[in-house]
Amino acid sequence: MPGLEDQLRRPVRGMRDITPEQYYALKKVEEGLSKVAEAFGYRRIETPAVEHFEVLARKAGREIVDEIYYFRDKAGRELGLRFDMTVPVARVLSYRLDEPKPVRWYYFTKVWRYDEPQHGRYREFHQFGVELVGSDSPRADAEVLALMAKSLEAVGVRDYVIKLNDRAAMDRMLASLGVGGSREEVLRALDKRGKVPDGEILEMLRRAGLDGATAEALMALISERRPGSEAPDFFSKYDRDLGERYSRIVKALDAYGVLGRFEVDLSIVRGLDYYTGLVFEAYAGEYRLAVGGGGRYDNLIELYSGVKTPALGFAIGVERLMEAAGIIRAERPLDYYIYPVTEDAFKTAVEVAEALRDKGASVAVDLGELTLREALERAAKTGVAYFVIIGRKELEKGVVRIRDMRKRVELEVELDRVRGGLASPYAP
Repeated sequence: MPGLEDQLRRPVRGMRDITPEQYYALKKVEEGLSKVAEAFGYRRIETPAVEHFEVLARKAGREIVDEIYYFRDKAGRELGLRFDMTVPVARVLSYRLDEPKPVRWYYFTKVWRYDEPQHGRYREFHQFGVELVGSDSPRADAEVLALMAKSLEAVGVRDYVIKLNDRAAMDRMLASLGVGGSREEVLRALDKRGKVPDGEILEMLRRAGLDGATAEALMALISERRPGSEAPDFFSKYDRDLGERYSRIVKALDAYGVLGRFEVDLSIVRGLDYYTGLVFEAYAGEYRLAVGGGGRYDNLIELYSGVKTPALGFAIGVERLMEAAGIIRAERPLDYYIYPVTEDAFKTAVEVAEALRDKGASVAVDLGELTLREALERAAKTGVAYFVIIGRKELEKGVVRIRDMRKRVELEVELDRVRGGLASPYAP
């Protein structure tokens, strides 16, 4: 039977095979991020990959709707693959209205977007994120912002900035410029800042109905940058109450010790239509793309449940974060490789392997197809910690030979001691 064509042997466009050295790097990041979320009192959630299309599309925005993997099942139902976890979490809470508030949930899972594949952008990728639901407190905003900062630090990112803005302030700014019905189109254009040339954004603003002077004035305004500590004074220009809110957010961020990591940036508007207040994006080092972002979405859960419920959260694109942090590979070598020299030694090799596994070690038993030299060479290449040899002489003496592959030393250990499990699975 002829082999598959090369294109069929590769993953579907925009998706990747995750081989062991990549998987364990991903797993390490998952463990680090989960530990931070758990430490803040968040608990993990998982939802189906498939959602009703209407649920996904209700408040996503036109561009995101176009990126949803859409299909009909055999019963004719319109379905789609989730494009993020905020919408599924909102759906879950819409029928669990008695869940004690505030709800603190987090996730580390796959999402899908039918986007144009390019550097840092896949059609199937992992998201880590948190959702804090049921609180309108400025302290809730600060907690989520601080958790974003701590999450970046948990995977070794030290050079980062989190840029923040507020949709309410943007609404007042647009109103002051006379921008009315075209608000959503204008925000979608501004969300392209840094991704496409400014000239292209100006053209998009003109297509949204802004005259040249207004478009230029808006571009000048969103070019403003301020330290996060100046957010209260800055937002007070647009709304006094908003300034007071940010005064409390800044005070809380200072308590968390991360205030210096924040910057007010009016070009941050986020592309999803469900945001209502605070919005933010995180940038790591010289990496050009945002590694994560989020904001407040006080109207989203009401769309599904009919009950007004304040909420906010963030999501981090895990593959982007790993690339920005330089986390590419992580080997997970075997603790022990057992080589039975003779057929008679195989049963003993299995007994030894089982005893070590019971102690938590990872153990492989040779399958009888390699010579001793070949097995040793393979063990050296794959990073095996200890190579165990059991032959006729060893059986007669009631011992096994254990070679420390790193120190290049070898010693004999009594077989009964090994059968009973070594004191440590990682050292004879």
